[in-house]
Order: sequence, then structure tokens, then C-alpha cells
Amino acid sequence: MWNKTYILIIFLSVTCNAKINSQCLSSVNPVGGTENLLVLEKKSLRIITFYKYGEGKHYYEKAKRSDSAYLINKANYNYLSGIIGYGLSNKITLEAEFGYYINKSQHYSTQPEYTLTGRGFTNLIASVKYNLYTNHRKRIYYSVAAGVKIPFSREPKEVNNVELPVEVQPTIGAYGLVVNSYFVKENSEKALRFFVTNRIEANLSNKNDYQLGTTIFTSFYISKHLMFQWLKGDWTTILQVRNEIRTRDQISDRLKESSGGYLFFVAPQINYVIKEKWYISAMVDIPVYQYFNGTQLGTGIGATLSLSRTFSMGAK
Repeated sequence: MWNKTYILIIFLSVTCNAKINSQCLSSVNPVGGTENLLVLEKKSLRIITFYKYGEGKHYYEKAKRSDSAYLINKANYNYLSGIIGYGLSNKITLEAEFGYYINKSQHYSTQPEYTLTGRGFTNLIASVKYNLYTNHRKRIYYSVAAGVKIPFSREPKEVNNVELPVEVQPTIGAYGLVVNSYFVKENSEKALRFFVTNRIEANLSNKNDYQLGTTIFTSFYISKHLMFQWLKGDWTTILQVRNEIRTRDQISDRLKESSGGYLFFVAPQINYVIKEKWYISAMVDIPVYQYFNGTQLGTGIGATLSLSRTFSMGAK
């Protein structure tokens, strides 16, 4: 009986009408902070690790929240990731980005309640970052990066010999391209930094002829170094405003109706530097506007913790 119920849930979550298809939760956006954005000095090694929790509890029909009952009650994930960068020269940095889902779960409103969970490695993103423009007098910096997305596995995950839905797969199992840009403007007198990041992720089809839509992230940051007599240590606050644009997924020659949309977030962040070496950051993602094609499970509040450090590997 248990196996029949399990198979039925998966079958319904994949094949029923648009009202039970769920939008993938908000992706982990690039780590904020100028120390983690610009190119490295020659023979420097930068390591960034971060953890993110995200969830979705409410459905949306376009921009309107829906109060109807759905098969999927809620979804959540716990995600670990790392970025390793090496300064090949003062203008070129090599980077490798990878991640692991501790869990990527959908909770079903069945009686009794049931949960489907995928876990595992996502993709490796190998990229080259180039310092396109530097003006030390005006304190303006601009870098670009491009890389390839390589799935850790091309085979879909299965539980009890049943393939999990796309929404809980740790990776779609498809190759892709990633392009980034980073603009930084500093105002030393006011201890302010302004920076804008852009990230485009384009995907090819996987073995099942499923192709994720293209995602475009645009983030604007204001960073303020805190200098108060009563505040000990090196603290920085960052306010991020982020937009995510997602085109529809495609299955064979058909667009998936309930996929893709537009999201806007406000993300306050606090950074602390330990002994001028370790950078610790905490960030909260707050969705302020969501618009979805068709009916989809929206994105809720998320939280991110990150730790980074840069090591000098030799003479400059």
C-alpha cells in the first residue's frame, strides 16, 4: 500500500494540471561584499563557503496569492556551497563554484502527510574572471566572468526505484553557461560602497529532453562601514535589492505553462571581519514582489550564512 501511495504522489506531481506544479525556490545568489566580487591579486587563493535555507508555503496565480488547496503543501531546502578562486594574474582570476543539497523537499497535503526529498551535489561551475576596468583615483572597478556549468550527475535521482520530480532533483543533469559582471564604486570619505552584479544562467536540455529556462539575476548593493565608538570590531552593513527573471522551462518542443516569472527581493546583510582575515556574513532574503506564469508555489523568506578568507600563495 505504501509503495502504491508513493508512486501515485509522484505521478500526480508530474502529470497533473498546472495548479500542482511548483516553481523551483529562489537560487542562491552571488555572495555580497566587494572582497568576494572583484578579481584577486596574483597568486592569491580565496575560499568562500555558505549555507542557505529557503522555503515556499503559498501559491500564486500570476501576482495574486491563491488560497486554494493544492497537492503540494509546502517546499523547503537546505543548501551548502563553496567558491574557490585563484589569482592567475592581477587581471585574471580562475574560479570553481559547487554546491550540495542537504535536502530539497516537497511536503504533500495527503492523509497521512508525505514528503519527497532529493539530496546530493548540484553542478560545478568553472569560470574565468577578468578585470576589465580599474580607476583607483575615482575608485571604480569593473570585472566580468564567464564559465560553463557541468552537472555532477546526468542521471536523475530515484527513491525506491521511482524517479523523483524535477522540483526535488539536486541537479537537472544538464550542461549550461554562466556569465557574470561586477561593478563597484567606493566613497572612502563616507565609508560607502555601491556595487551592481549581473548573472545570467542558460541551460541545455538534459537526457529527458527537459530544459530549464534562462535565469537573469540583477542585484544592486549599498554597503556602509560602521564606525561607532561603542561598536568594537570591523562591521559592515549591506542592503541588497535583487531582481530575478526566469523564462519558461521547456519539455521537448513544448513550453511548460506553469514555469518562469519575475521576483524582487530586499536582502539586508551584516558582515564582520575577524583579525582582518575571516569575513563572516549573515543575510535574509525578503520577497517583496512575485509574478509567476500560470500557478506556482511562491518563494518565502530565506536566510544565508557565509564565511570567506583570502590567502597569499606567494610573491605578488
